Amino acid sequence: MLQEKYLPLYDYSEKHSIIIRKEPEEIWPIIVEGDLSGSWIIRLLFAVRGMPARMTRLEGLHKARFIPLEEEKNVELIIGLIGQFWKAGGNLQLFQPEQFISWQKPGFSKGSWSFKLIPLSDHLTRLETETRVQCLDAVALKRFKRYWFFIRPFSGLIRKEILRGIKMKAEKLG
Repeated sequence: MLQEKYLPLYDYSEKHSIIIRKEPEEIWPIIVEGDLSGSWIIRLLFAVRGMPARMTRLEGLHKARFIPLEEEKNVELIIGLIGQFWKAGGNLQLFQPEQFISWQKPGFSKGSWSFKLIPLSDHLTRLETETRVQCLDAVALKRFKRYWFFIRPFSGLIRKEILRGIKMKAEKLG
């Protein structure tokens, strides 16, 4: 599991999953395409957070410093983020994937976001998403805790909406 490789120690975690009536290789292209623009809920919540419309696509997330760390095709994709998420704009840091594990600057937090496909039977797959956050010192932990109290319900709603959108697109395919 890539989460264990990139962020084995964490202070906060949230998981969501959905069952999709397709094989992993049919779902995978939809995940890596990363087009979240079909959901008005996601567009609205991103706008409220001050995130530009381009971030509703995976390449937009990458430009906003959500860095793809690793992928195992048809199995798992993990994205990393380093910043001070409680600040306006998040003070997101630019880094290379190989720097994520060792990055330890005080006052910051690291986040990982994974999508994992688990085959259950023929034409039935569980898609899981997990978000983990590690606060790199007591100051970051205190600030993130307050931030998470308010943002968690909306963060969860975005992830559930992403899962529903992927399921809808996958099950529409022939």
